[in-house]
Amino acid sequence: MSYIDKLALILVRNGRQLVARSRGKTVFFTPGGKREPGESDEEALCRECKEELTVDLIKSSIASYGVFEAQAFGKPEGTKVRMTCYTADYSGTLTPNEEVEELLWIDSNFARDKLSVTGLMILDDLKEKKLIE
Repeated sequence: MSYIDKLALILVRNGRQLVARSRGKTVFFTPGGKREPGESDEEALCRECKEELTVDLIKSSIASYGVFEAQAFGKPEGTKVRMTCYTADYSGTLTPNEEVEELLWIDSNFARDKLSVTGLMILDDLKEKKLIE
């Protein structure tokens, strides 16, 4: 079994979760990405959020949320994604970069076919914990 190691930022505001959609894609994902060689979780998460959302995470506010594993979207069967999720505060204005076509605040009624498998797992977990509507 092969794993894709990813880090993700779970942002919740006013009962809604922030998700992003890459340019040319139809499915939304939890902001974040893969670590580069030698990066810690915190370093990779900060870099990815700066790249995708153009905000700076406040390092002292970064807190572990949980780990989600599922079949990797659009990858061969047996390729799993392991999404290590964190929450954090940030400074700056959330703005999609050139890779990201759209940012959206969603609640638990969002169209399930518009989220990745890990995205659905996170959404269900947030609803179960009563963190989103």
